[in-house]
Amino acid sequence: MIIQQMADIPLKRVEVISYVVLLALAGAAWLLASPLAAISVLIGGFVVILSFQWLKRDSLRLAANPTKAAKIKFMFKCLGRLVFLGLLFYFLVRYQQLHIPGFLVGLATVQVGITLAAISRAKRLLA
Repeated sequence: MIIQQMADIPLKRVEVISYVVLLALAGAAWLLASPLAAISVLIGGFVVILSFQWLKRDSLRLAANPTKAAKIKFMFKCLGRLVFLGLLFYFLVRYQQLHIPGFLVGLATVQVGITLAAISRAKRLLA
């Protein structure tokens, strides 16, 4: 029963938590490291949050129309998104002056947002 209720974490809540985490990490990077590190955290965070939003939109469309053609279209969109992100990361790292550890911290914001949303939901269910 608890596992099913844990699956009901609203995606909008994950997005809001991810933005808050991103701003907190960028602020900490600005204070503790450098402005370049903070900008790199922001770039990584915005890229991963945008990717999360695209995946959410496409997943909701697939759930509304689960035909075989829609599944194939979804798979090609996911593959295209991965290729696009891979090329974007390559060019960002190769040709820009990014703080790589800061960029990687920014890329982790959605995972941290999902984890915090799940912990929050578990606390409410178990209390």
